[in-house]
Amino acid sequence: MARLKRHEIPESRGINTTPMMDVIFQLLIFFVLTSSLTKPTQIELNLPDSTSGTKATSEKTLVVSYQLRDGLPLILLDNQPVASLDELEAQMKARAAGAAVCPVDIRIEKTVPYQDVIAVMDTVRDAGYPKFSLLTMARPKTGI
Repeated sequence: MARLKRHEIPESRGINTTPMMDVIFQLLIFFVLTSSLTKPTQIELNLPDSTSGTKATSEKTLVVSYQLRDGLPLILLDNQPVASLDELEAQMKARAAGAAVCPVDIRIEKTVPYQDVIAVMDTVRDAGYPKFSLLTMARPKTGI
């Protein structure tokens, strides 16, 4: 090897990538530890309480009620019990056959999970009722 003169810089033999790899691994560890690895199974939704019982229009509407009783869904179509969402869709399709499609009021109890609310809205839409209103169930009256 030749001797370097006083102001010469030695010839570089390559780029040292060790510090860059250290930084990349630390960033990878940071993102893995700070990200959430589980998806939430339920969305917390606080529906407002209903304080008035008046309807805005007098047009004929179907009323679908969905509430939970002892952890099991209670589904009503115009105050008539329905066994499941599939049966609800079948009954709504039967009512829509040959008649003008009317708007639907979907009444949801405050404690119903948001996924169930979406399932009811999808069922109503699939039954051929594109216009619906999402309402909260009226608070039970207490004798004070």
